[in-house]
Amino acid sequence: MAPDLWDVGVVGAGPVGSTCAWYLARRGLRVLLLDKQRFPRDKLCGDAVTTRAQLHLERMGVLGEVLAAGEGRWAEVGGFVSPSGLDYIADSTTGGGRPLVIAIKRIALDVRVARAAARAGAELVEEAPVAQLAFSRAERAWTIHGSGAPARSWRARVVVIADGALSRLARSLGLVPGAPDAVCSRVYVEAGSADFAVDGVVYYPRALLPGYCALFREADGELNFCCYVIPGGTTQLTDLRARHEAIVRHDPHVSAALGPRARLTPMRAAPLRLGGVRRSYADHLLVVGDAAGHIDPLTGEGIQYGLDGAEMAAETIGEAFAAGDWSAAVLRRYQERWMASFGRDFRWARAMALAYTHHPIFLDAWAAIVRRRGQAFFMDWAAAMTGNQPKRSFLRPGVLLPVAHEALRQWWLGPPASGATAGGVAS
Repeated sequence: MAPDLWDVGVVGAGPVGSTCAWYLARRGLRVLLLDKQRFPRDKLCGDAVTTRAQLHLERMGVLGEVLAAGEGRWAEVGGFVSPSGLDYIADSTTGGGRPLVIAIKRIALDVRVARAAARAGAELVEEAPVAQLAFSRAERAWTIHGSGAPARSWRARVVVIADGALSRLARSLGLVPGAPDAVCSRVYVEAGSADFAVDGVVYYPRALLPGYCALFREADGELNFCCYVIPGGTTQLTDLRARHEAIVRHDPHVSAALGPRARLTPMRAAPLRLGGVRRSYADHLLVVGDAAGHIDPLTGEGIQYGLDGAEMAAETIGEAFAAGDWSAAVLRRYQERWMASFGRDFRWARAMALAYTHHPIFLDAWAAIVRRRGQAFFMDWAAAMTGNQPKRSFLRPGVLLPVAHEALRQWWLGPPASGATAGGVAS
């Protein structure tokens, strides 16, 4: 192999790209990891890291570093609020289990994952924006052309595109069609300025469905407030700012949790690509993470699926190097793997999102059932919503039939009475 030819070039050193680089380097491959920015750098996100993502962070030693540095906060006490205002707050550690979610700011998380990849043997190059990719069939290799000054370029046998939801590279190659189809907002709330009394709450304002909003407490005491606009409802992507501000000011539950003294940073927004792309592979190339649409259409959660996909990509590339065949016919195994793991479940998630958008009474019914049955029933909801169980688990007779019965009862009699304090000091 020519000395300037890397085995794998990973474009994008966010958690997904860096995790893929870590797994590749651990397989003994020569890995180049490029990022357009210098770490540490912020990334707009809900900052909620679920169980499946935590497993990858533990393997890399990142979760231990985060906890030792006091950069993560376990979401022990939290819950949700239905469209009609029915709420349920629980302690997820009841019974001795570890919480399903930990809040970690991306400015802390991303740099640690990138440094872990470098420790594993990947060559991390920061401030290295990429302009385009060019493939040589004669050399069976890519040239990665940088866009900075002075102009730089690198050569790699295989390229992994991990450049985010916009993914100009994958779109330029015809792999990823069109613009992202969802968007999220984020503000941080100054520590001690809000009345929020728990660790995390998900809110389902009727006008935002199938999207939602959430408050999570960070390790430094700040709160992260996000709104997700997901296609299928009345709120359009361009309505994000107006909807976000209306919820902060007028939603009875969110405004009660924030209180009159809350001090918020300016709102920022970022695009999301939901549900997985039809083709995330080509000759000598894979697309991973947000670029491949590895984001749940029901929850907007992407880190755990991105990290799972990163490991699958590394496994597939390792097999390709063992066979000396980097063709699309071999690399398509990656698509088959992530489709089997979570891609098909994304279809259930999309169907559920559309169902409760048109029939929000099912969310109200679920909340009423959880209130009556308590912690165990709530944890079933939480496990499916955080990816620990498939979404089709909601179709089990022991779940679906009580919810359907409650929905009929509420349709006839109306929802139970609700307050407006979920997450606030009175909860």
